[in-house]
Amino acid sequence: MVPYLSIKTAWLLGSDIGVVQPGLMRTAPFVVGNLITAAMEVAGAALALALVHHWGRRLPAWLVLFPLWVAGGLLAPVMLAAPFGFLAGNSAPPVADNPIDGLHQWVYGVVYAGFILQGAGLGFAFILHVRARWAHVFSARLDATDSPGATQVRVTAALGALVALVVTVRLFWAFGGPTGLASEVRAGRTFAQRALDVSSASLALAGLLGLVILVSRRPRAIRVWGPLAAAWLGTGAMFCSGGYQLTLLLAPGTPFDAAGGGWFGLVIATQVVAGLLGAIILCRVPLPPGREVAHRCHSRPRRLVSGA
Repeated sequence: MVPYLSIKTAWLLGSDIGVVQPGLMRTAPFVVGNLITAAMEVAGAALALALVHHWGRRLPAWLVLFPLWVAGGLLAPVMLAAPFGFLAGNSAPPVADNPIDGLHQWVYGVVYAGFILQGAGLGFAFILHVRARWAHVFSARLDATDSPGATQVRVTAALGALVALVVTVRLFWAFGGPTGLASEVRAGRTFAQRALDVSSASLALAGLLGLVILVSRRPRAIRVWGPLAAAWLGTGAMFCSGGYQLTLLLAPGTPFDAAGGGWFGLVIATQVVAGLLGAIILCRVPLPPGREVAHRCHSRPRRLVSGA
């Protein structure tokens, strides 16, 4: 995270390092954007420390899980799309459909290589944190005897319709479909941006599949961690990555204004709504305890506590 923070700090202090157009990073949209993203990176660094120290296990669960859901949602699409952009010789940022001009190519390489390493490091640290704090998640299996509620089924079906729309349009754009994109966007789309469409569609499908498994409790006795991880990353990618793109499109004075032409903004807004709906479903899915935890709970003798 140090290279990314170093570049952001230099820009906020008035430096033009890596900038082709002098003064670009001193304009209001970039100053605000750099402040926000630098603060998010500092929060990510603090989160990384919490995951690998004992004091981090004493933090409230939401204080660990929510930032990691956001981090996973922002980093996962880039981790999938950026390598294809690098292999194709195009290191432009796969974050929206009108990349920032005026930066040297090495900046993109440092930033997006850093994002890939950050995502891998946070993911590995999170697995170790879960194993130390909630080990039963890895052994828990779905209980197929419980039937899902009618409301859950209806909401999941509505989510499926939204995801189907997002996936269809994203793949259509990825394979060269022009409908719904402004002419300026169609002319300047890069391979990295098409790869972002594919990664966004793949994560959305994975999130939907994970939620369907968790809600339906099928296949019988499947381990929880697989569909839970898919739903976690899928909903986070839809909401957080889509929300970031939507912010860039709607913010006045940004260099992404041209991307808002056509139906692009509407599709991204649909993606954000789908991610939020999926997150609500995920929060309300009951997760069974692991076998060893359930065994300890049933075998532990009950004791009377004074004042209870």
